[in-house]
Amino acid sequence: MGLWFLVFSSFPGAQAETISDDAGREVEIPSPCERIVSLSPATTEIVFSLSLGEKLVGVTTYCNYPEEAKKKEKVGTINEIGLEKVVELQPDLVLASSLTPPNVVERLESLGITVFVLDPHNISEVIEGIEKVAIISGAENKGKELKEAMEEEVREVRDKVSHLSPEERPTVFHLLWHDPLWTAGKDTFVNEFITIAGGQNAFADLSGYVIVDLEELIRRNPDIITVVEDHGEEGSLSYQFLLSDSRLKVVNAIQNHKVFPVDSDIVSRSSARVVDAVRIFASIIHPEIFGEYEYQS
Repeated sequence: MGLWFLVFSSFPGAQAETISDDAGREVEIPSPCERIVSLSPATTEIVFSLSLGEKLVGVTTYCNYPEEAKKKEKVGTINEIGLEKVVELQPDLVLASSLTPPNVVERLESLGITVFVLDPHNISEVIEGIEKVAIISGAENKGKELKEAMEEEVREVRDKVSHLSPEERPTVFHLLWHDPLWTAGKDTFVNEFITIAGGQNAFADLSGYVIVDLEELIRRNPDIITVVEDHGEEGSLSYQFLLSDSRLKVVNAIQNHKVFPVDSDIVSRSSARVVDAVRIFASIIHPEIFGEYEYQS
């Protein structure tokens, strides 16, 4: 029966129930939530993906997707939350992330405000988190529908590359920033995106987000390079670095014009758009299967 029945069956007429969040806390949920404050872009996207935008009364200044999110009341940045503003909005649920300062969570709880923390580390955990938000917000049907759609999207990509041999799976270097060189190793969303999409992470032997030497990048000689593009004025600096540094001209990805910008919001947020990220990497790594990749800023 899955998560839905393990947590609780339905809200109508229900007494307070508890559900575990990603911080290992047992959170008491008295009834379907009607006023939600989101303290991260990812949780904001989750709320909208569940068609609960009308219940969202407050977000951070970084919450820019979808467009409707920009119109919501702002409660501060991800790291600096205005507690008074949150309280003023009278939420019955605050969605937090691993980046939310612990003292903010503690203070809100001391004021009697329910706080639910999401901290997924892979696509399966993202989907599980979406399910939980759907349950505590009274959107079970939409949650099930979204879960099935996301799982089918990932399954479809996996199936299309399942026949590929290791030699047919290009090595991919993902650049987060160029000074110094930050990349994603194993145990990251990016590594999962690359693997599902039929590629091999050039730095899969390292764990987490790490700094690597330029010489090591050249030695590993990736077939493809993806580079994070932000929306600010410095968004293309890393991309320009890759194309202009003469030392990198020997790298296969540079020589074969296989350097691709990717939207940082899509590939870094643990929301329903993780399936979009999988599709992006699939098109970059195997355009012969998924069609040519087109970057949209």
